[in-house]
Order: sequence, then structure tokens, then C-alpha cells
Amino acid sequence: MEGAAPSRRGGVKFRRSRSFSGLLGGYPGMSEGARERQGEVEDEEGEESVEEEDSGETEVEDDLAKAPEVPQSSNPALSSQPLVSQTEPSLLKMMDHMTRLMRQLTQAVATRDNSKAPAFKTPSMKAPDSFDGTQAHKLRGFIQSCQLIFHNDPANFFSDRKKVLYSTSFLTGRAGKWIEPYLSNISNEDPSYLLNNWPLFESQLFILFGDPKKSGKLNKSWTI
Repeated sequence: MEGAAPSRRGGVKFRRSRSFSGLLGGYPGMSEGARERQGEVEDEEGEESVEEEDSGETEVEDDLAKAPEVPQSSNPALSSQPLVSQTEPSLLKMMDHMTRLMRQLTQAVATRDNSKAPAFKTPSMKAPDSFDGTQAHKLRGFIQSCQLIFHNDPANFFSDRKKVLYSTSFLTGRAGKWIEPYLSNISNEDPSYLLNNWPLFESQLFILFGDPKKSGKLNKSWTI
């Protein structure tokens, strides 16, 4: 209502009507004694209202003091970033996917580079002429031709066995008949075996089919 003064009882505000107060404070013709009693009543009610208001405020403060505290996280990072725990699995999955893609891309680039790299090839050389053992003066040229091939392609002719087997493929006639028994025992891996020993193979060729004036006395032994 208009012009009401606030009052509190039990923590709840009430307003006293001015018209009511006016009725208590001023009837025309009210005696002086009645007015004094009315003033005393109003003073008591005012004091009671103040006491009740203070009591209500005290109760509210006590309730707030008794309210349990909200637990705080011991980790500031977790309390300040509540969404990190929810988004972390998605981020980890995305990072793992990106890592796999980068690895596949790196492998693809490496494979492409390797496929484009030209393989090393030695210059092509003329194969040795066949040697039949009837022309001693051609033996030295035959041996030298074989050695040039070996020197030009060491990756393929890295062992005495490979050198000997390659050279025997050009032996024909008498020289071819001489090497046949050795080839029948080609699985022999003894280092001293003729097929596994280039110096021995070369010396036997010169002894058997070389120029006697340059290689000394001709040894016609075909001992295996």
C-alpha cells in the first residue's frame, strides 16, 4: 500500500499502513493519556521489529556458515579446464591418425625415389672368344679378356668360383673335353678344387694349352 513503512518479523518484511498508524496516533479529541499509551505501544513494537530483524539476519548468517564448502580440485589445470578430459580422447585419436598418414607418405616418397634411381650398369664389353686349345698363342688373349670382364663387373665376379665357371663356358674342343670331368663334380666346394680356385685354373690352362716356349715344359697330365 502507498506510504507503508517496512517492518520485519521472522525474517519476513511487513509494511504497516500509514492509515492504521494514523488511526492510532491521532483521533481528533483523543485524550493526552491515550496518546501517551499509544506512543509506548508504538515504541515497543518498533523495538520488537528491530530485534526480530536482527534475529533473522543472524539466522541467515548462521545457515551460511554451516553450509558445506564446495570441494575444490587439487589440480588447478583440471578445475580451470573441465572440458579437457572430454576432448582428450578425440585429440589423441586424431594425432594417431595423422602420424600414420605421415608415415605412409614418407614410405611412398622413399619408394618413388628408389624406383627412379637408375641402377648402376657396367659398360658392356665384348665376350671373350672361345678357346679350343689348338692355338696356344690365343690362350693369353683369352685369359686377358676374361680378366677384363671380371675387373669391369666385380659385383658379379666376386669369387674365384664365379670367375672359373664363367671362363669354362667359352672352352671348346680339346679344352672343353678337359674341363668336363671337373664340371661333373661342380657341387664340390673345396677351396682347393680347380673350379673354386682361379689361379689354379689359369695355371693349368697354360700348362696344358699354352705356348711351351713361354710356359715351360708342357704337362699333358689331365689329372683331376
